[in-house]
Order: sequence, then structure tokens, then C-alpha cells
Amino acid sequence: MDSSVPVAIVMIGPPGSGKGTQSSKLSAFLGIPKISTGDILRQVASGSSRNSEEIRAIMETGGLVPDSILADLVTSRLSEPDCKKGFILDGYPRNIDQAIFLESLLQVKNYKLLVVEIAVPEDVLLKRVTGRFSCRVCGAIYNKYFLRPRNEKICDQCGSADFAYRSDDNELVVRERLREYTLQTLPVLDYYKAKHLLVSVDGNRSLDEVYDELTCHLSKVL
Repeated sequence: MDSSVPVAIVMIGPPGSGKGTQSSKLSAFLGIPKISTGDILRQVASGSSRNSEEIRAIMETGGLVPDSILADLVTSRLSEPDCKKGFILDGYPRNIDQAIFLESLLQVKNYKLLVVEIAVPEDVLLKRVTGRFSCRVCGAIYNKYFLRPRNEKICDQCGSADFAYRSDDNELVVRERLREYTLQTLPVLDYYKAKHLLVSVDGNRSLDEVYDELTCHLSKVL
């Protein structure tokens, strides 16, 4: 890969698609930061900057942070030295206006843009999310449909019998999250597809298979 070309990778995928895991793997492989707007917002909300109180109030009520505030935060983060050779964006853009703003920002900085959609069938996503649980002691992650412990009541990693299930990992909540994702994201995918910037990857495979395809696509554009 041509390291002289800074790359901006936008990762798009529904809850349970493995987007976050793949973003982290690509970040380590390329030596560029993974930037999550959710992490940025939580960090700002816990601080005492001029936007902290407003963002904290919005997040507590489940509202959407205004595009103008997100634009300022993204611009500031992308100006940091570790983004000089590129970055991976997770969670932004989520609407057409954000996509247009990001594109204008990247043109000024002369980044190569690649947008990656990790596509997974809804029935598989439901099982991935509603079936997951973890060990309270060591954090090992399991799934009652795809990755059970060898012994049903004992963690493979540490031998603990104490498992945790997230209360929001139920079918009604997950279906609503998927519905919101579809409403928000389909226009963004269409926008990037029309510009020939979108690559769609089949996420209904093993993590290694998905990762291999992602690096293959990257090798063709960088």
C-alpha cells in the first residue's frame, strides 16, 4: 500500500455486524487511529468544555446531537497529529448533510476516501445481538447460537460460572435499533454508491474471512 496517500475509511454497518471489531483490526494493520464519534461524545459529555453540558443533556434523553456540534468535534479530532496518515471513522456520517460536510473536509486535506458497508442479514443480526453474553470475571464473550462455552455453565477462559446478559439485548430493542439504522443509513449508502466510493462486504462469515476481504479491497485502492 502507498503510505504516502492518507486514507479516510468510513465503516458502516448495523448493530451486530462486527463493524467495531473490523475497524480495530484495520486500525492496527494500517497504523492509523479508529475514531468513534460515540466515544468522542462520551468523552466531551464527561468533561467541562463549553459543549459538555449540552451534549450530556442530549445523550441522557436519547436525543441526537446537532450536526453543527458533531462537525466541530470531527474537525477538531481529524486535525490531531495521529490522523496525518489517515483514520477510520466509526459512527459518522449518519445522514447526507454529514456526508457532504465530511467530503468537503477531506478534499481540503487531500485524503483518499473509501466507504465500507458490512452487510449481514437481519435474522443473523438478531441472533448475534440477542444471543450474546459474557463472563463477568474475565470478559470473555459468548453467544448461545454461535459460540457456547464448552461446558454450558463454566467460562472456557477462567472457569467462572458468573455470566452477564445485557438488558437491552432483547428482540424488541434490537429490531428498533435496526429500523433506525436502516432509516438513517440507506440514504448515506446510496449517496456514496452514486459516487462509486462504496464497497459492500458480506459480514455473514467468520471474522477472519471478512477481514481478509477488507484488506483485499484496501490493497486495490491504496
